[in-house]
Amino acid sequence: MDPTMSDLNQKLGGCFSESMSSVFSMLTGREFAIKPQEGDTLDHTGVSVLHQAPVVYVKAHYTKGMTGVVLFALPLKEGTMLVDLMLGGDGTPSPELAGDSRDALAETFNQIMGSANQALSDLAGETLSISNVEIFSSQGTDTAGLEEILGPGPFYDLPLETVQESLTTLIHLLIPDLLVQQIKRKLGLGEPVAAPQLAAVPEPPPPPAPTTPRPAPAPPPSPMTQPVRMAPANVDTGNLDLLMDIELPLMVRMGQTEMQLGDLLKLTPGSILELNRAADAPVELLVNSKLIAKGEVVVVDGNFAFRITEIESTDTRIRSLV
Repeated sequence: MDPTMSDLNQKLGGCFSESMSSVFSMLTGREFAIKPQEGDTLDHTGVSVLHQAPVVYVKAHYTKGMTGVVLFALPLKEGTMLVDLMLGGDGTPSPELAGDSRDALAETFNQIMGSANQALSDLAGETLSISNVEIFSSQGTDTAGLEEILGPGPFYDLPLETVQESLTTLIHLLIPDLLVQQIKRKLGLGEPVAAPQLAAVPEPPPPPAPTTPRPAPAPPPSPMTQPVRMAPANVDTGNLDLLMDIELPLMVRMGQTEMQLGDLLKLTPGSILELNRAADAPVELLVNSKLIAKGEVVVVDGNFAFRITEIESTDTRIRSLV
């Protein structure tokens, strides 16, 4: 493997193995060990023989920062075992993945992609986002319809060895070549080194021009005609350093609603409250009950986190808090 692809394998493997291990462990309450293996380039036929049994494909489209799809391929048996563990079972496999089990697996990989993209965004220095994942089932050795599911190849295959007490398998991360090239550029991998430039030889100075009488300088403009310069309307931060250690309450608000007291007293475990915010609307960050930023909820190291996508200027934030 050439050095560029080795670096890519290491960076992608680290982001996705850590995210997957954290999410699996958090949702099942069991310890998962996930280790990336050496990657390879495969065509559709190579992908079709990764697993000899029925396969589940998880597919997501990049919507910000890059274009293209990223896919996961895992055996159907191990996929249903994973879902059973998340639902409180002992890892019993099922012959199919449908209904709540399908939704549970989709949400699991939504969280994995959210966490991994946070790590990739930090490496790339910009926000990378994906759409909600889709779940497809296919016979492992059946190439019919596989190209329609996966899209055009070839694919960079990064195997992720997944080990748990009752579950051991390989989950393959599949990235189309066009997306691989974008990721390499975002992460600064394989960029050509600029050739050193030769120092320019200074030209001799031109001969001095003949002296001519200078015209008398123009009188300075009168005070009435001088332009007036307006001072910038910035917040005075002269004593701001004295306030830097003050603690402020910080709240992430997904939405709100109003209820009658009678309805409030009827709430029981399992009740669902509908909020006044669309599912795809940004989440709000409030400091001292003042809105200063918007963003989205992600998972980092097994904990919920808030990623900022919009933020007010420094002056506006200071004014809102004083």
